[in-house]
Amino acid sequence: MTKDEEIAQRSYRFRDEYIAATPSWYRGELHLAFTLIFTGGVLLYSLLQIHHSTLGQWLMVIPFFLFGNWAEWAAHRYLLHRPTRLMKGVYKRHVSVHHQFFTHKTLEYDGQRHWRALLFPPFAPVLFVLSALPAALLVGYFWSANAGYIVMFTMAAYYLMYEGLHTLAHVVDSPLLDRLPLVNTVRRMHVVHHHPELMGTRNFNLTFPICDVLFGTSDLDKGLWATLFNGMSNDAVKPEDLKKMRGRPGAATSSNPAAPLDSTRSN
Repeated sequence: MTKDEEIAQRSYRFRDEYIAATPSWYRGELHLAFTLIFTGGVLLYSLLQIHHSTLGQWLMVIPFFLFGNWAEWAAHRYLLHRPTRLMKGVYKRHVSVHHQFFTHKTLEYDGQRHWRALLFPPFAPVLFVLSALPAALLVGYFWSANAGYIVMFTMAAYYLMYEGLHTLAHVVDSPLLDRLPLVNTVRRMHVVHHHPELMGTRNFNLTFPICDVLFGTSDLDKGLWATLFNGMSNDAVKPEDLKKMRGRPGAATSSNPAAPLDSTRSN
């Protein structure tokens, strides 16, 4: 049995145990509904408060989009993959549940019972969106109410994009998604992140890998623009990461994102 087969076997055993231990009251539909209702509600309410806005005010989307990219990267790297006294439970859930349930060889999900391990906990969208509230209040006070609401609109929209791209990254055997620019890059990089040897060091962005490139945590040896449009290619994977993956430079890429570095497969 190969190492990857052992990883997959352990993951499927963990899945069976985790699903069996899931409380009878849990419903994935309600979990998803809360995420959509909260973030969608903030997004819609903020949008309805914006009147006679200007281009300058809407340019606030850019810095807060970048703030959202940093926030997801930093939270993923420093809270979800490093145990801290205050956030130990969050770390344990992410590493001991999400990364055991989903590995680079078992990335797929099946039905609402799997959503408990796939979706981020209900408090996550609340914390993410509210992280921008102090800035929104300051911008609203010193500049305009429109700009403040645009800040909140941006963060709510970013979280929806965040959950959407993360879910797409766990969809396997989709040639369409593998060809879709930007989305295919996100999918490939997230699979690499789920490799047990790399999950603590590589690819912490769950959306576009801007901060991964800027802070050197991308598994690709490329600049920002080339990384964003890298797609499913493994040609520029860093040598030290290839060694950990037991792959080889230029290994063929499967249309199944659960095996992007499997040199035994071909397109």
